[in-house]
Amino acid sequence: MKKFKLSYILTFLGIVAFTTSCFDDPGTDILLTNSFVEIQEATTSGGTDIGKAYNRLNDGIGKRDSIRVNLVGKQRSAPISVNFSVDASSTAVAGVHYNLISTSSVSIPANESFGYIYFEVLADNIDVGENWKLKINLTGVDAADVKLSEKYKTFTRTMRIVCAFDRSKFVGTYSVVEPGYGTYSVTSTADTDPNSIVIDNFWDFSGVVKYTFNPANNQVTLPTQDVVMGGVTYVVAQGAGASTYKSCEYSFIVPYTVTRKSDSQLQDTNVHTFTKQ
Repeated sequence: MKKFKLSYILTFLGIVAFTTSCFDDPGTDILLTNSFVEIQEATTSGGTDIGKAYNRLNDGIGKRDSIRVNLVGKQRSAPISVNFSVDASSTAVAGVHYNLISTSSVSIPANESFGYIYFEVLADNIDVGENWKLKINLTGVDAADVKLSEKYKTFTRTMRIVCAFDRSKFVGTYSVVEPGYGTYSVTSTADTDPNSIVIDNFWDFSGVVKYTFNPANNQVTLPTQDVVMGGVTYVVAQGAGASTYKSCEYSFIVPYTVTRKSDSQLQDTNVHTFTKQ
């Protein structure tokens, strides 16, 4: 019985030793001999992206961004320079939609594996719904033994704009257009509700009225409320039609109705267009 167990074990060990001898020792294969550069974003997006949203603040300050350039292969003891250009098919216009900070080349520092092409997006010049494309091509490397990746040497950054709702931006002086009547000024102030404002000259008759914004659907509502104007109490309410606001411009449009409370007589139905001054 003991002899059987010993012979079985020796046979098994022999098979294992024979099998492992068929494989090379780990670490002896050279998997990559060439070095090349590529655009990181291109490797994950197929060369383009679906669009990056930049927040527009109307502050005159460009939104700094970058595109990463990778060195694939052995790091270098000295920095290398990778040249790039803006493709002629780009729809984004320099000085209008973007500015290059890195002008024509990007440096990959010594003992590093990547560098960045820096640019800024001029978000204040882009409207919601617009899409501007900045296409970057890598064109050459100053190290003779480092090549360009044919598959990942081009990338297109598509710029679009979003404006997060900020109630404070809707506080201030507005010009109000009331069709059939004219244009006049109102002043808005913050309400206790964080999504609401109060204006001081509704109907150009010194009415104090509350408006509530809904960031989920980009709409603004005029809650039904009693308003005293000229010593008379009126019921002001939302009218028929679309009521919307623009977060980038801080403007809003609201249809309304005005009814005399004492006898329920309709006094006016119209639309107010508010433009920030």
